[in-house]
Parts: sequence; C-alpha cells; structure tokens
Amino acid sequence: MSKPRGESAPPSSATVDAGAVAPPAHRSRWRRFSPSMGWPAFWSEILIVFLGVVIALAANEAVQEWTWRSKVKEAEVRLRHDVDTLFIWYAEAVVTQPCVDAQLEALGRRVLTSGEVLQPAPIHRSTTGVDQLASVPGRPYVFGTWDALVADGTATHFARDRQALFNSIARGVENARERGSATWGLLGRLQVMREPIPLDPVVRSTLLADIHELRLISQGAVNSSRQQMTRLERMYGGPDADGIDEFLYGGPQTDDAWDVSRTVVFCKAQGLPLADWRGFSEAPRLPASTAPAAGKTP
Repeated sequence: MSKPRGESAPPSSATVDAGAVAPPAHRSRWRRFSPSMGWPAFWSEILIVFLGVVIALAANEAVQEWTWRSKVKEAEVRLRHDVDTLFIWYAEAVVTQPCVDAQLEALGRRVLTSGEVLQPAPIHRSTTGVDQLASVPGRPYVFGTWDALVADGTATHFARDRQALFNSIARGVENARERGSATWGLLGRLQVMREPIPLDPVVRSTLLADIHELRLISQGAVNSSRQQMTRLERMYGGPDADGIDEFLYGGPQTDDAWDVSRTVVFCKAQGLPLADWRGFSEAPRLPASTAPAAGKTP
C-alpha cells in the first residue's frame, strides 16, 4: 500500500541514533577526583583540599586561643578582688595575734591559780550575739574564683608560673581554713571555763593542754599569714593601705560595725596589745623565754 503524497516516513532508529548529539557526561567533584583526570589536576585537587582543612583548623585554633585569652584576662580581674580580700584577712590575723595570745595566757593563769574549783572566766558578748571566752578573727578563708577556674578548665590556660602561684595561694587558704576549724573546736571545748567546775589534776591538765594548743595555732597562723601577705604583695602590690586601716581600725567611711574587724574593736576596748600589719615582711621576734642565747644555736 502506497503512502499518501506529502507524508514523510518516520525516521528509522538507525537514523536517530546517528544524528542525535549525546548529552555531556557529568561527574560529581568526588567522582572526578581521581588520577584519570590527569596527575597535575589530581594533585592540584589534593592540595586545595589540604589547604582548606589546614586553614579551617588554624582559624578554629585562633578563635579558641582568643577566647581563652579573654577568659584569662577577665579571670585576673576577679582574682584580684579575692587576693585583696585575703590580704586584708591575713593582715587582721597579724594585727590581732598579740591580743589573742594575751587572752589565752590569761585563761591559762586562771586555770593555774584557781583552787579545787575553777574561778569562772568572764564571757564577752560579740556583735554577732555569740558568747565567747576569747575574741578571735573568724574568717571563711575561701579562694572561690580560683576554685571555679580550676573546675571549668580555665586555670590550665594561665601561664605556668601563674598557675603555680595561685595553686600555692589556694593551699595556704586551705591550711588557714583548717586552722580556723581547729581553733573554734578548741574554743568550744573551753566553754566549760565559764562554769565553776571542779579542778582535779586531769581536768586542769586538759584545760591547759587545750589553751597551749590554741596559742601554738595562733602563732602558726600569724607566721603563715606573713608569708601569704608577702606572696600576694608580689603579685598585685597589695590593696590600698588606707583601706586596710579602715577595715582594721575604722574610719570616716565606716558606717556599720560590720565594716571593721570586731576583734580589733574588742582588743582596743580591753586595752590589749595589737601589732602593726605593715611589718608583715619582717620575721617575728621570738619570745624572750624561747630565744636562743648569744653564740648558741637552738
């Protein structure tokens, strides 16, 4: 059967295959990332990827370094406040030590001079409403900022010498806190001296032993406080001297009894001796009874 005129036959499959243009081959970047693309192009791709990774890591490290430096700088400001507070507390320990020792010595004399029954020791009512045989400084001795920096890892980004210094201060604070706990424990035991208790040899020796231990703790505290003050002064120069005096002795800017050392206030009111904190860098003199004789070594 013949086809109508003007009507062309559909192209054969052979004609279509021969005349069609094949679509361009497309490969992803990673599929093209092979030696088949040519060695120069292959190593070029390798170098680009390597440099990208190095730059990204360097940028991340730079950001981390800047972040830690900012944290360390901010932490130094907060540490300065803690250090100044510790300096003032140590200064209070130095100033009040002669007064505390005089109170304890008086308690010891009372035990020795009493007969078979103890003559009750006078009780002093502190500004906090606590009845006590002796007025002694009671400070919490905390180094909270450094403890927090150690906990969150910031402390490891300080210079090594600064880390060693702050760790040393933290150990001193811990020792001071332990001495304070021991002091208040012994003072609690001595509260029996407010009563006319019988004094047999065992009771008398026990009371004297507690009093002597308190005097030793007090002497050790002042020696440690001098060392810590010297260390803190080398770090930051120490707080303002007028501010220390105002806390210890009161001043025109003192509006509240809580702004001054209550132990110093008590000692001044009782006419008991006080030391000068400004001599903290000088070695304390030994009492005459314990000082070595000239030309002899202890």
